[in-house]
Amino acid sequence: MSGTSIDVSASTSGTMTPRSKLDALSRDDLIRFVKKQIDKLKTAKCENEKLKTELAEVRKDFTEADKKLHDEQEKNTEKTEEIQQLNEQCNDLKMECSELALKLEKLEAKLKEHQKVDESAESNKLNSNSNDSDGIPVDIVQLQNELASIKDLLRKETEECDKQAKEKEKLTVTINELRSLLDDAYAQLESYKQKKSVENVITLEMADFEKTVERLQKELKAVKLEKNSLRSKLEASMKEMDNIREEKAHLNDNIMELSAALKEINEEMEGRIFFQKKKAELAFHEKERKDLTEQLQKQVSAGNKERDQLITVIGVNEEKIGDLEALNASLNRQLSSLCSQRESLQRQFDDLSEEHSTFKTRALYVLEQKKNDDDERSKGEIEILEETIRQQKRTIDNLTLSEQRQEFESRSASEARLNNELLAQIDAISISHNQEKQNLLMTAQQKREGLEEEMKRLKRMLNEEVARRKEMEKIQVAVSAQNVAVQLQKASKNILPSSTYLIRPAVDAADTASKDVQNDDNEEKSLEQVIYGETEELVLTDIRNQPESFTTPQGVIEMISRQLEHTRELLNESEATNARLVEQTKLLKEEIRKMERDRERENHLTNTEYLKNVIMKFIAPEKVTDERGHLIPVLTTMLKLNSDEVSLLNQVVEGTFFLSSVNRFKLKLEFL
Repeated sequence: MSGTSIDVSASTSGTMTPRSKLDALSRDDLIRFVKKQIDKLKTAKCENEKLKTELAEVRKDFTEADKKLHDEQEKNTEKTEEIQQLNEQCNDLKMECSELALKLEKLEAKLKEHQKVDESAESNKLNSNSNDSDGIPVDIVQLQNELASIKDLLRKETEECDKQAKEKEKLTVTINELRSLLDDAYAQLESYKQKKSVENVITLEMADFEKTVERLQKELKAVKLEKNSLRSKLEASMKEMDNIREEKAHLNDNIMELSAALKEINEEMEGRIFFQKKKAELAFHEKERKDLTEQLQKQVSAGNKERDQLITVIGVNEEKIGDLEALNASLNRQLSSLCSQRESLQRQFDDLSEEHSTFKTRALYVLEQKKNDDDERSKGEIEILEETIRQQKRTIDNLTLSEQRQEFESRSASEARLNNELLAQIDAISISHNQEKQNLLMTAQQKREGLEEEMKRLKRMLNEEVARRKEMEKIQVAVSAQNVAVQLQKASKNILPSSTYLIRPAVDAADTASKDVQNDDNEEKSLEQVIYGETEELVLTDIRNQPESFTTPQGVIEMISRQLEHTRELLNESEATNARLVEQTKLLKEEIRKMERDRERENHLTNTEYLKNVIMKFIAPEKVTDERGHLIPVLTTMLKLNSDEVSLLNQVVEGTFFLSSVNRFKLKLEFL
């Protein structure tokens, strides 16, 4: 606004110069003076156009960097949520491993109890052990499924970490570009300062521009600090991923050890050798199990602590993101206001330059007329010309102020509308974010309750099975105590290397029982039959004639290797699709940014009319008393003027400022 007042003062001072000074100059000197002024105006216009282009480029770069930073922060929040979900799943897997260890302990206890029974009940115990061994592959299959799910989760997490690293590299590239642009802008500003010798409208605008650049530098420093903090968080998350992988490897080792222990138990059940050695090994396994449970509890506590820390870090990051968004919005508003001020001042400068050129031409015309005509006629014509110039000046001032007033009003209305839209969007985003958090918490609680119910149901089933087995063993011991000698003799005659089945004493129905047992072995058994056993007669199959491909660990290893190959193929396909999706998202983001830039340009073009009308009315007021005084508060509210600028406007209204500018113009003419 101070620049506009200086230009107006210069133009009015030209009109109020005394005729003696103009008469003293010759025609050639006057022509040279006019040419110099025209050259200065042309250079000032060129410099203004260059500064406009530079300002537009800086604004574009700043908006792009802001958008990229916002996208990166959103992705970081999503990744922290995924890390929390993975930690919860790891905790669930640890609990399941502890449950499997408890099941193994119970199986080992059952084996001990079965081995303490007399040789007379060995046939029945072997049958029960065979039924228990059928449950072991089911546990192995469950462990395999859990391992596959863990692998899928780790694969997804590694892909997301790679994506995050690539996006952060892109952010570093964009930040370096912004720095280079800022350095170029500073170099151009310094060169412009060296060239410039006289204070005018452009110096004041450049000072404002320097302030905005300093603010942008401070914001870039803040962005750099936030980037470093995000990088440290990413490193912490990568460390957590490594710890999770180590825990996975440790769990795989434990599973392999358990499978080896199961194999040894099966071999010892077949051979019934080294009973005392088994006791020592079982005690050693119990110690290992206790150590494993302690380690799992420690890992669970450490995971909970890390989860709490991540939640606190996420909250702090969300607050920082809100502050940065507010700062970016304020900077955008300031830049738009500066651009509008610059455009209005440029229009005023052009109008004043045209008026100055017309005045100079008329002055030359008056000088030529003066040589030919008398002094009285020339004086009268000069006075008439001065009056016409003053009238035209007043009309121009009135027009410029009216246009500026209209521009100010339209701009204030558009800014209010944009503020309301932004507030509504922020409220909607916060509400949706809170709803998503609540939904995730509800689903996690429901899953946890379902797992707890399943745990309780399995515990009840195991307790009932143990009680039922104990009752059956008591009944078998009581029956075998009565007929020990008879059953031993029959057992010694019936147990031959060529025999295929051993059944309980039922001589009349031996053939039918053997046929039923063969049919039952060929059929698939359900989970309830494996857990609760058969309700009919207990049938003992010959262990030597069973197929080993279903019980040996080699078959299990082959199945696991097939599943791993299948998962590798799926992983390769998912990586290829992920790369295609990343390219598509890049293209979509670029198109969205182009659309937003076009919309911003349209808004800036529509909001300049009111400001133009107000300034035109202030420069050339209508025939109303104290109209400029009424326009001062409108200009202060729209342009956000400080106290010095308001006092300068008051001087313009009172007329003291124009007198001082006239005196300055006289001094310049004397110097020339």
